[in-house]
Amino acid sequence: MRPTLLLAAAALLAAGPAAAQPVQTVTLYSHGYAPTVLRLAAGQPVTLVFVNQAGKSHDFTARRFFHSAQILSGRVYGGEVNLRGGQSARVTLIPRAGRYPVHCGYPFHKMLGMRGTIIVQ
Repeated sequence: MRPTLLLAAAALLAAGPAAAQPVQTVTLYSHGYAPTVLRLAAGQPVTLVFVNQAGKSHDFTARRFFHSAQILSGRVYGGEVNLRGGQSARVTLIPRAGRYPVHCGYPFHKMLGMRGTIIVQ
């Protein structure tokens, strides 16, 4: 076995079982998000679970955030996660450091309080 392969194998064994990545739940309701401030670790994979508790459709629009992140799995279209009433979705990504605005793109929802912030440090 070559020395570099041997070192890589030793590092994997020393690390032990793979650590589970963090999961953050974002609840959408009429007319708000919980939490309103989402804090994430820069460069660390995270799974965001979006749960729409409302009977109506809502979205989680964070164009700059999603465009700067590396999306590993899940459906994000045009910087948005759209959910019908009662629907949920999972998005796994690696976020980039920054402060990002979030809002619901449906008419008047942002004005009614459906907005927030993502802080990645």
